[in-house]
Amino acid sequence: MFVQDFALVDQAFDRVAARLAGEADALLGGALDSARAEGERLRVRVGPPTWPALLAKAVEIERGPVRVLTDRALLAFSWSATAAGSLFPQLDADLEAAPFGLARTEVVLRARYKPPGGAIGRGVDQLLLHRVAESTLRAFLARICDQLNRDP
Repeated sequence: MFVQDFALVDQAFDRVAARLAGEADALLGGALDSARAEGERLRVRVGPPTWPALLAKAVEIERGPVRVLTDRALLAFSWSATAAGSLFPQLDADLEAAPFGLARTEVVLRARYKPPGGAIGRGVDQLLLHRVAESTLRAFLARICDQLNRDP
């Protein structure tokens, strides 16, 4: 399954790219509830605090290096559940920042996941869980952008 969302940040691209390159772990961790660093990984709680525990699970985040190019900055990362992993999909995502004029930056989040449970899991995903995934990623992206809009 594919999920995508975007938002605009009221900061110049150079500033966003520098923050992404220098603060990737803090931005990812700060965007999720109960974030805490564990070496190169972060263990965090996914989902808003008001959601039932069934829909909010602890995950480990692994990220690749931030690649800053002339006209974009890219960060690939994945997250997977720390417990009952077979019941929850692993998510692979790309966070991309690109200039949107001189003083703004577009931030795009593209994610892919495969629902567990075969045909039954795909059916449940189509009925309900895909919307949960969209909502979770939209909130995640909004929190990243909120952090980028704040001065460090």
